[in-house]
Amino acid sequence: MLMINCDLGECLIPNPDAEVMPRIDMANIACGGHAGDAESMIKTLKLAIKNDVKIGAHPSYDDQANFGRISQQLSGDALFDLVYSQVSHFQQLCHDHGAVLEYVKPHGALYHDMMEKPFVLDVIINAISAIDQNLSLVIQAGLKNFGKNANATFLHEIYADRGYQGVHMIPRGEQGAVLTNPKAIIKQYQQLLEEKSFKIDTICFHSDNVASVEALKQLKNA
Repeated sequence: MLMINCDLGECLIPNPDAEVMPRIDMANIACGGHAGDAESMIKTLKLAIKNDVKIGAHPSYDDQANFGRISQQLSGDALFDLVYSQVSHFQQLCHDHGAVLEYVKPHGALYHDMMEKPFVLDVIINAISAIDQNLSLVIQAGLKNFGKNANATFLHEIYADRGYQGVHMIPRGEQGAVLTNPKAIIKQYQQLLEEKSFKIDTICFHSDNVASVEALKQLKNA
């Protein structure tokens, strides 16, 4: 069975984290870039520990006003500092609470830039390697053959609740970009479990999608 991951600690109203956490394997916890602060990070971290869920950092461009969904043109040094500061801060919180940070999953525009721009990917790899060479990096499954990288271990991810054209996600804002029916999300999740044409390690459900939260409940109760 593939691991289920979810973006949490995003200070949503209402907050779905307590409902979602017992139903997933991996929690991508917002590190203050697109959402969250030290208080929300600690709260979500404790919830993950309580439910024995793998803990990941979810860094983003520093843009809470746009939820980290607008690309930014940063220099290599600025991008390195952005990722390093968010992930290292969150890792320290993990250490302070007796938890282990296992992986990093960039958020929103930073994630898409990483997949489309080798420069961004290289900087992110260098930043997380400088923090802890044991950290894995979540990347989008099916898009590229990244091969082996001496400084990175990849986890290949696909989304249960996003629309696809082939292996490419339909851009947000376009029709069909986000699945809003729990049954459709469950159907796509089950289809992805049988996918053999490319490597998948984990499947993401978005906590800010009410239909995804409902789909997780139905899957857990099945």
